Amino acid sequence: MAVYLILAFLTIALGFFVDSKVEKPVKSFFDDPNRSRGRVQNKTIYMLIFFLLFAVSATRIAVGGDYWSYTSIFNLLAQNRDKSVATEIGFNLLVKIIQHLFGFDGKQYIIIFAVVAFATIYFFMKGMDELSDDFAISFAMFMLLGYYASSFNSIRSYLAFSVAFYSVKYIFKREFWKFAILVLLASTFHISILIILVAYPLGLIKWKPWSIAVMSAISASFLALPNVYRRLVFLVYPQYENTIYDTGEISYTNIARCVLVLIFAIILYKKVIKDSEKNRFLFNMNIFATIVYICCSFLPVVSRIGYYFNIFQIILIPTLINAIPKKWVRVVLKVLLIAAGFAYYIYFLHSSKTNGTRLLPYFNWIIN
Repeated sequence: MAVYLILAFLTIALGFFVDSKVEKPVKSFFDDPNRSRGRVQNKTIYMLIFFLLFAVSATRIAVGGDYWSYTSIFNLLAQNRDKSVATEIGFNLLVKIIQHLFGFDGKQYIIIFAVVAFATIYFFMKGMDELSDDFAISFAMFMLLGYYASSFNSIRSYLAFSVAFYSVKYIFKREFWKFAILVLLASTFHISILIILVAYPLGLIKWKPWSIAVMSAISASFLALPNVYRRLVFLVYPQYENTIYDTGEISYTNIARCVLVLIFAIILYKKVIKDSEKNRFLFNMNIFATIVYICCSFLPVVSRIGYYFNIFQIILIPTLINAIPKKWVRVVLKVLLIAAGFAYYIYFLHSSKTNGTRLLPYFNWIIN
């Protein structure tokens, strides 16, 4: 557990040196001839954080409940037994390219895990840089709510998840074709991401009496007609029906989190959300997450679907806190948030011993 806690402490501490007041660049860092000192400092910190996260993720071995399951998939793909695996075509192609480049000596799985870790961390980091007005708190929540550590499991799902998070920038820019292409490409790694092709653009809606009525009716129908929706879902995702993932789980922790954030957001709705398209999107994502966790427990791996929506809490909560007029209240809330986050993170890591995610003990191929 020490590795995860030290990593979280170091990277979160570094995050507080990021100057969120530095203007977001139009050009890329290396193409802009007028790089300010603030931009250079932020870029340096981002690179340090990225390196630390990548080092821990890429060098792990036998960490994650499905680690060895993936190595079996890699071996089958090396034998061109594509029909024997249930992984998507994009992921299979990536694995075969790496195997072709680095050989088939049985150890290439280390490089495959590293490549996936690189892409996953990059898209999450890039998404936070693009979306957050308070990188330090957003990143702290990203770490302490377990998003980073969870990426050690279900690596295809988390790669798609990170792309979903990053893709929002194109919705705000009204470049929906770029958003769609990115999502479709990511779906070749995990098909579950297709849900956001509809859900994310809907996040731009302004709530009016008729839209509230429609959303309420849809939510009620989830509770009243679960078997109908299950049939529809399994038309798209047949591989999940009657598997270990089709458990009908209810995540009370995520329900509580979504409801608390919803109450906080409603209190500050007029000040923070009503006239801001970005904040309205974040608010709507939390509503969608609340509906998924409360009304859609009949869906397989419902928590993974909910993650596509509740990830935006790490952007919304700092925005809400920073809108509070009194500085001392903002400081107290941030301190309490991080303290509670570390408490949850310790519980999250400890529970991985028994819930199948197997984040502990941590081993890597350098010193173990």
